[in-house]
Amino acid sequence: MNSKLVFATVALLSTSAFAEEDLKPAQEEAKASFEEKISEALAAANEKCGTKLTVKTDFQNFKPEAWANSSYGSYCEAAINGITSMCERPAYKKAIAKKVTGVSCLFGGVKPPEKKDGTNDATLRNLSLDKGTLTYRMSVDHTNIEDNSKATLEKALN
Repeated sequence: MNSKLVFATVALLSTSAFAEEDLKPAQEEAKASFEEKISEALAAANEKCGTKLTVKTDFQNFKPEAWANSSYGSYCEAAINGITSMCERPAYKKAIAKKVTGVSCLFGGVKPPEKKDGTNDATLRNLSLDKGTLTYRMSVDHTNIEDNSKATLEKALN
C-alpha cells in the first residue's frame, strides 16, 4: 500500500470531531477539505517527532461565511508545523514525544483588544498546551501561527 495513502488514511481517521454530530453539507465539505489540507503536515510531524498525534476539530461550529476566502486548513497546518519545527531541537523533540499527544483546531477564536503598544497578541492568546493537547482556537485574523505555536510549546514544556 502506498505510504502516502496510509498517511492520508491515518490523518483522515485522526481528524474526528469531538462528538459525532450531524453536519450541514457545507460543514461536511469543509471538514473533508480540512482533512486533506492537514494530512501531509500531520504525517510530517509524526515522522519528525516520533509521535502519533491526532487532530480534533469542531466542524459543528464552522461558519462558511466567517471563513470565506480563507484557507482554514492552513491555520491548523501552521500550528502542526510549529510542533514539527520544535522537533528539530533534540531536547524539545524528546519532550514533545513524551508530552504532546494531539492537536485541537477549534473554530471561533477570541479577539483580544490591541495592546497599548499597538500590537495584538490574538494568536498567542488562542494557543495552549493542556493534558498533552496543543489547542488552537482559530480565527481569520490570526497571524504568525507557526511561531506562536512554537512559543506556546516552549513555554509549556519548560
